[in-house]
Amino acid sequence: MEARQLSGLSGLLLMQFAISKQWPRIARFARLDEANRFAYGGPKAVLCSTIATAVMLLNALPGFAGETTGLPAITVYGSRFGEKLEDILPQTTIINSEDIVQSGLTDVSQILQKLGNVPTRINLNGTQDLSIDLRGYGVNSDNNVVILLDGTRLSEIEQASARVSMIPVEVIDHIEISRGGASVLYGEGATSGVINIVTKKQTGDIATMSVKAGSFDTKESNIFASHQWDKTTISFYGKTLDTNNYRQNNAAQVRSGGATLQWVPEPTTALGVRVYADEQDTRLPGALTLAQFQLDPRQTSNPYDYGSTSGNSITAFGSTLYKSTELAVDINVRNKDANSTLPSLGGTTNSSANLISLSPRAKFHDALIKGNDLSLGVDLSKWDRTYSAIYPAFPQFSTVGEHLNQNSAATYFRDDWIIDPANRLTIGGRVEQIQKKIIIFTAYSNPNASNSLRAFEIQYTRSLPLGLQAYTRTGQSYRVPNIDDLRGAAASLVPQTAKDYEAGLSFQKLSRTNATLRVFRSDIHNEIIFDPVQFLNVNLPPTQREGIELEGRYQVVNTVAFRGSWQKIRALFVEGAYQGQHVPLVPNFNGQLGVEWKPAAHQTIDLSARFVGQQYQDGDFYNSLAPIPFFWTADLRYSSELTQRLNLVVAANNLLNKKYYDYANSFGGYYPSPGFNMSALLKYRF
Repeated sequence: MEARQLSGLSGLLLMQFAISKQWPRIARFARLDEANRFAYGGPKAVLCSTIATAVMLLNALPGFAGETTGLPAITVYGSRFGEKLEDILPQTTIINSEDIVQSGLTDVSQILQKLGNVPTRINLNGTQDLSIDLRGYGVNSDNNVVILLDGTRLSEIEQASARVSMIPVEVIDHIEISRGGASVLYGEGATSGVINIVTKKQTGDIATMSVKAGSFDTKESNIFASHQWDKTTISFYGKTLDTNNYRQNNAAQVRSGGATLQWVPEPTTALGVRVYADEQDTRLPGALTLAQFQLDPRQTSNPYDYGSTSGNSITAFGSTLYKSTELAVDINVRNKDANSTLPSLGGTTNSSANLISLSPRAKFHDALIKGNDLSLGVDLSKWDRTYSAIYPAFPQFSTVGEHLNQNSAATYFRDDWIIDPANRLTIGGRVEQIQKKIIIFTAYSNPNASNSLRAFEIQYTRSLPLGLQAYTRTGQSYRVPNIDDLRGAAASLVPQTAKDYEAGLSFQKLSRTNATLRVFRSDIHNEIIFDPVQFLNVNLPPTQREGIELEGRYQVVNTVAFRGSWQKIRALFVEGAYQGQHVPLVPNFNGQLGVEWKPAAHQTIDLSARFVGQQYQDGDFYNSLAPIPFFWTADLRYSSELTQRLNLVVAANNLLNKKYYDYANSFGGYYPSPGFNMSALLKYRF
């Protein structure tokens, strides 16, 4: 018997032993529903063991064992300091630039969905960005995840998706996806996780440009250029997008650009400044009735509505190493203006938001004992946001001069102790004081508020033979009501808190062949949501999310690879008037399957399918309406390196022209998703 087969069989025995010892703890977090409840010793309990065992069996297959290459050199920032890729925690998903380039995708939202296995849905705010829902938060998912650009926030203090569509893909080095509560490092809103989009740094002299054309009269261009002289690097990037989109009155224009200047006087010190600006104009097609959707999903109900958004940001950053201590700081100033004209409602809206933040931090290597890294930091921020909505025909919904000031001051620590090569302990805590000053000229009012909030995390990671890592973690995270939550709330809303429990297994995390299994549970108190029965924003009685996530890739041979992901979530109201009902807009499962084939050295054909399970309509707290049905779509992509400098990517999405929607509400509104569409992209490296 070959050595690799012996290795696979020994791994199988080891895995079975580990599962038998640890399952009673994991089972507490793995209950999914009454009909499919995991029970220790029962048939469903075997599922987790079976999945993990299957991974180990694969290790015995030819071409599988010992394969550890595939990912390029990457510096990750999950701890808010640069680290080696092999030091990331096992639950972190990395999307590298090589995969992004090969995919031909030019929108970050779609990259997260198709390459990062992130559940998404259509965004109702009129921008090109999709709503991101890491762990089943439904309509408020955007307010329960923090989106970062090089560690600084893109997420807003309003009911709006982070504007990731303005980021040119040419500038992205990689994307880090950390699922589970992360308020210790990133504060309020990081209740389902954090996504950090990391841009290229110290690239030397390079330039790339891409142009894309496709269905719905879509035209797009991206450019990135970098020049280095001596110890200074300057880079520029830009993006343009013009598209009519799938529906009538849904045309959009995006213009964005920026620059980064970085000075590295010595290998351990860097200083720099990063600026960007963006504009987005979008026509707003509005909701359809079910009958309209079935007749023609491309039609519009609001042929004259439109909106625009613009913003700019400047960030100064610096880091250095003094003896065994890393020091870093970010200073960010960001502005955003948005307005809409809505003839369908006979009104207009205008808003303006401004942010100033300061984040100094320090990391002490080998603090007190060898292998122990202690991080300490302070986060200071000041938001200022104004909003007006004027509806002459509906004065009860009009407001003028609504104003919110939000100041926060937080301190945090995170201790990461590599006890020995096999054992790692990570603990952290955060204390944050948030003060709100509110002036709202509406029928409802909320007094000024001051909240003292706390978060913690504890994680134990165990490295096992054959490229396995097992971990268990618990923590607490929080989010505070934003200005849109406060509007229309009859009483003061209090902060939402979530306590997480999670266990997982990661196999060959840095390999082209890999697998990760996560089982989690979140107990949420005072969840903030709009209650359509009371027609008010409220704090809910306790709610709960329980689920299982599996993702992986199997490199069969050099020319063929399979990949897939599966997420099963049970999101429930566990107390109160809606006890036992499912939280709306949380599919009972999400999944993806794909196969990659390289018919020649510089060509790739990729066929993938996405599956989204049944979910209840937004606002259907009693689960009494017809749910949003299960749907699936298939995509095909061909990429070719035509020359050493020129790449071609041709893509066909929704191959079977499925007519579906991933959002509907209890007021009878349906928002269609795009039908069949194609695109072709050319990318040139100078």
